[in-house]
Amino acid sequence: MPGAKTYHNPINGEYTTILQSATDTGGALTHFEVSLTPGGGNPLHYHKGFTEEFIAVKGKLGLQLGKKKQYLSPGETALVKPNEHHRFFNDTAETIVFRVKLTPAQPDFENFLMAMFGLVNDRRTVTKNQVPKNIWHIAVMYHWGDTHFSHPAAKFIAPLFGLFYKRAVKKGVEQHLLEKYCR
Repeated sequence: MPGAKTYHNPINGEYTTILQSATDTGGALTHFEVSLTPGGGNPLHYHKGFTEEFIAVKGKLGLQLGKKKQYLSPGETALVKPNEHHRFFNDTAETIVFRVKLTPAQPDFENFLMAMFGLVNDRRTVTKNQVPKNIWHIAVMYHWGDTHFSHPAAKFIAPLFGLFYKRAVKKGVEQHLLEKYCR
């Protein structure tokens, strides 16, 4: 794809390339490709505003949907509907490649990817789960990613992120992240 850029996350060994953005598809979908090294993955979470379609390209893609784990071989797909708890992972000894389509398109999620990878590379996150060190950054990432963690404590903390997000916008934090990582 012309102008496609790959983002690297050295913490979880992920490389992500946005193949088709919301702008490219007229708002129909966001499409990206992920290369994930052995041991990489993300925590159990869900999204409220979009469906994710996972497509295995190379190797065995591990997916957890609720409590059930499954593996996709190249060419196989799995659909994750809004509010379905899920995660992806690579528990093999080889790098895997898969694609993800978000429907409808998610320009804020595209910003989430670019900014999170930027924060990780700038060492502005902590823990293997890549939590930003700055509370305002956490609030913006939470809003952009529409990513809700499955941990029971998360539902008590989530309302605070909405309040912090509004304050982060007023303080210019969101604009700063857009300018630094998303242009």
